[in-house]
Amino acid sequence: MPDEIKMSVSGAVKNKSGQKVVYVTFEDKERSAEGVLPEGKILKNTGFTQEEIKALEQYMISQKDAIIQMARTVNPMKAFLSDGKNSHH
Repeated sequence: MPDEIKMSVSGAVKNKSGQKVVYVTFEDKERSAEGVLPEGKILKNTGFTQEEIKALEQYMISQKDAIIQMARTVNPMKAFLSDGKNSHH
């Protein structure tokens, strides 16, 4: 995977069926994709090829434990509040 792709991780949230999930965003200058764990599926894609999507899905699955651990360190309220401040200026 090229180094320019940035990955960001949401905190764990409950989806519609009440299961805890973590959203993972991959992005570079032109493209972005959003995936979900534990399924390891890309839900939204802008600009990545099918081959790249498969690689991102494999990456999410192979790194699932580490990514979920990262999500545990995310404070959703803190992220929400800092986003809220930025959008009003």
